[in-house]
Amino acid sequence: MGIKLATAFLCALGLSACNGPSPAYRDVPAQTVTVGPSVFEVRRIGSSVELLRTNAEYAPTFASIIPRASQAVIMATGCTPVPSSWEGEQTLMQVSIDCSDS
Repeated sequence: MGIKLATAFLCALGLSACNGPSPAYRDVPAQTVTVGPSVFEVRRIGSSVELLRTNAEYAPTFASIIPRASQAVIMATGCTPVPSSWEGEQTLMQVSIDCSDS
C-alpha cells in the first residue's frame, strides 16, 4: 500500500509542475491572450518573454504553435518576437523580443 501511495504522490507532484511559469517568471504578473484556439499567459522581463499555453489543444509540434504564440507576444507587448530565439515546447516557451519598431 505504501508504494502505491508514494507512486501516486510522485505522479501528482510531477504533473503539478507542468502548469505554472518557470522559476524566473513566477512572480511576474501574466497577461492572458487568446489567439484562435490557443490561450496563453504571457509574462515579460525586459526583452525576454515567457508564454504558458493554458488550454487543452492538440499541438503536435513546437513549430505548430509558434505562429499563434508570436501573435500573442505582439498583442501582449507590442514588440516583435525574434524568430531564431524561440525555446521550449508546446506548452511552455520563451522568446526574445525586438521593440525597436514600437
